[in-house]
Amino acid sequence: MKKIFSAVCHGAAESKKTEGYNFNKGGSIMNELFETMVADASAFDNVNAKKGSELSSLIRHSQQLSNQIKEAEQHLKDLKATRHKTDTESIPALMQEMGMDSITVEGNKVQLKPFVHASIPQDRKGEAFDWLRSIGESDIIKNDVTVSFSMGEDNIAKSVIADLEEKGVNPSSKTHIHPMTLKSWLSDRIKEGKDVDLEMFGAYVGTTATIRKG
Repeated sequence: MKKIFSAVCHGAAESKKTEGYNFNKGGSIMNELFETMVADASAFDNVNAKKGSELSSLIRHSQQLSNQIKEAEQHLKDLKATRHKTDTESIPALMQEMGMDSITVEGNKVQLKPFVHASIPQDRKGEAFDWLRSIGESDIIKNDVTVSFSMGEDNIAKSVIADLEEKGVNPSSKTHIHPMTLKSWLSDRIKEGKDVDLEMFGAYVGTTATIRKG
């Protein structure tokens, strides 16, 4: 019994000795690993800082570009407005003062031409359309009818508006005149000397200078 106990104690002592050795050795390895991990983490932080700075720079650059685009668009808008005023006011006024409606300057042929601009005010569309119908000019008025159908209602879609109303389907309609159609119609009516309320049609007549290279 004493022999067995002695063996057990001896084994325990050896085990304790071994554990101590392994622990010390393992601790050294762990310390090395920890130091390596800290170094890697530090390098990763440096990478993140660099990438983060680059990302911030790109974001600022994008914002600067957005601002530059807005400024460029506004500048373009201003340039177009200035050119429009030059072509429709300044040049025609000077050429009319000089008593000419066309001239060639430095290979550019400049010619004065009348133009009409029109956009019927929303609150006067009904009045304008009624007047056009009263003088027999309703052909320039367009009627767009839009209806939404569920699946399987193709047969209803092929019906006329009256049939739709009978079936309880309420179509939405839009009555309008295409801008170019209105412009052309007004131009012809003015040329023919016929009566027209320009204010009702939101219209004005002017002269523009067309410039073409010879």
